Amino acid sequence: MKLELNFYNFIYVFSCSLGYLLSIVLLTYGIKKRSTNILMGLSFLFLSHGILLAGLIDTGLIIHFPFIYRTGNLAGLIYAFLPFLYIQFTLFKSQFKWWHLIHLLPALIYTVDYWPVLMMNSSEKLDLILSEVNDPYLIVSFTQSRFFPSGFYTPFRTILVNFYWILSLILVWKFKKANPALGEKKDVYHWIQTYLFFQLVMFLPFYFTLGSLDKDVLFKAVHFGAALQDLSTGLFLLYFPNILYGFDFSGEKMTLEKPEPDGSKNLPKGPSIDEEKAADLDQILKMKLEEKVFLIKGYSINDLAKDSGIPHYLLSQYINHHLGISFPDYINRERIFYCCQLLDSDQAENYTLEAIGELSGFSNRNSFSAAFKKVMGKSPSKYLKDKSEKK
Repeated sequence: MKLELNFYNFIYVFSCSLGYLLSIVLLTYGIKKRSTNILMGLSFLFLSHGILLAGLIDTGLIIHFPFIYRTGNLAGLIYAFLPFLYIQFTLFKSQFKWWHLIHLLPALIYTVDYWPVLMMNSSEKLDLILSEVNDPYLIVSFTQSRFFPSGFYTPFRTILVNFYWILSLILVWKFKKANPALGEKKDVYHWIQTYLFFQLVMFLPFYFTLGSLDKDVLFKAVHFGAALQDLSTGLFLLYFPNILYGFDFSGEKMTLEKPEPDGSKNLPKGPSIDEEKAADLDQILKMKLEEKVFLIKGYSINDLAKDSGIPHYLLSQYINHHLGISFPDYINRERIFYCCQLLDSDQAENYTLEAIGELSGFSNRNSFSAAFKKVMGKSPSKYLKDKSEKK
């Protein structure tokens, strides 16, 4: 049996090739620079493997690869939750917890269910394939299941992907609500929107053809739709090189090196700004600080450049070299000064420390506590304790 390079087969081959290539790039740079890219790399890897199996089944070439028989659905069940975890960890900087392993439960159930088939030798698997190879829809009906009826796994997998897609939408909505200006995560936010949009290509055809009696249409609705989704997502990822190669959200490379205690020592050197120009810049920035732009969560140097009318390169040069401080420390310092005003006011008793941190522009309590200690030399709770003792 030979591969006929028609439109469908071309998409299968191109999609798998691009998906595997991107998974290697994402995993490589994810390990080196941004760990969340590992999740996206794995999602491309498992999805591409599932598409590879679908393409082999559709063309009948699966008879030449019996050793990977029934592994495509396992890859699909693992893929289902990976985009959701990627979005959660990227937008909210979550950390992996042991309970996240619960997402593997469907894949674990499938593995136990199909363990006898997965453990067959290649000749035994080939006998099963030959009995079904003339009907691709029959192969994906999973008639060897011990726990579930025939035809259960394919729609279940699609519904599972749909379920995690809805959860991902909720995460994006929550992030946008908490960070209306988006800040430094503007690029990654737009990429995630694109990512979720193209996932529609995977499961919508399944619902549109659910009542069809044409088995070939039903097969392609699920599996060819996944190939189109993998291909379109991969191609659009090329338009987000900062995401693909692990740059930070402001477009500069992330580094794993630990910064020195004095942040100014790590700042790149550049030409100095004359005193007259520095005075003008200082006046403009003071006006913006009086407007309390630093209270916007996720406020980035790009946002400040846009709001102040100062070119990004000049603003970065002034803050880094003239003030001798990095932009995150510069903006956090202003937030902490504002926070201290709140803590010293009579209304401080009406708020928790976490609420005061949010009012001061911080996205979470950890970043608030770390910035407060860096600026004031003590934790917020210690600051309040010292204040009460003075009274």
